[in-house]
Amino acid sequence: MGTDLLTIFQEEISEQARKQARAYSLPVMMYLSVIAILMGAKNPMEICQWMQINTRRKEIKKLLGVEFFKAPKKSRVYDFYNIVDKEELERAFRRWIRTFIDIPEHAVVAVDGKVLRGSASKKQDAVSVLSAVLAETKLVIAHKEIQEKSNEIPALQELIGELDETFSYGFDALNTQKKR
Repeated sequence: MGTDLLTIFQEEISEQARKQARAYSLPVMMYLSVIAILMGAKNPMEICQWMQINTRRKEIKKLLGVEFFKAPKKSRVYDFYNIVDKEELERAFRRWIRTFIDIPEHAVVAVDGKVLRGSASKKQDAVSVLSAVLAETKLVIAHKEIQEKSNEIPALQELIGELDETFSYGFDALNTQKKR
């Protein structure tokens, strides 16, 4: 992973707070969150605990290129996830994935919609996403959230517009309808 992901996050994810009010860098917090998840953290509480323990370590500070780093409190970590622009984060991950694999021209991409398990609550409907999977490697190369009270068709059209036009797409018969 190296600093490539951190650099990509810094280029793609915009800071949401004014410079004077910014105690933490949003791209750095997203980067640390990814590292924490890769190290076994399963939820925001565990991510916060990982940050509290590990950002004191000189190896982590060296990785970030900082001498001093104060880990945020749990409530602030939750704030980061609420203010990060999902589209910027998705764009950053798409760039990062392409640093690992060489996608051949006219590659086949399978696209399918799924409901995220555990995403529904009394106050919110379940979250549905469209995933684009590179058929040859079975690697997810992109996601697109399906808007509430909508379906896969407009999300697929947007996703195809955002991805490389040289892909060959495979998808459900639902997406062959002419009307939304």
